[in-house]
Amino acid sequence: MKATGPEAQLEEIPEADCLEILEQHSLGRIAVVIDGQPQIFPVNYAMSGRIVAFRTGSGTKLSHAPGSKVCFEIDEYDPAAGTGWSVMMQGVAVDATDAFDDVSWAARAAAPWPLAPGAKPIRIAIEPSQFTGRRFRRPA
Repeated sequence: MKATGPEAQLEEIPEADCLEILEQHSLGRIAVVIDGQPQIFPVNYAMSGRIVAFRTGSGTKLSHAPGSKVCFEIDEYDPAAGTGWSVMMQGVAVDATDAFDDVSWAARAAAPWPLAPGAKPIRIAIEPSQFTGRRFRRPA
């Protein structure tokens, strides 16, 4: 681990490991800029290769995410062990519901199951431009 200070331990997570972590989970957060302000929404997601896909209905995410730069993040922290990690993906959101591009085809191969109530017929995909991840450990 690479130390960032006398007490903190921080390790970068390689992209391949970030993808593996993303594949093992199903709840994350998408950040979208709306009227100049970032907003964060929890979403149930699924992976298809390097593509994050989630389903939504009409509303804020559908109105603002497609065609925009977005950030997607998942994390976990174990307070008893003092360990945690965070994986972040930056990219562009795409309405993948009916489009015929490669990103949309990949998104439709994923099977995200939204837990929030209501119809979620729209598939949104995030075409990645960058993955970053960090593991950290509380000092012993």
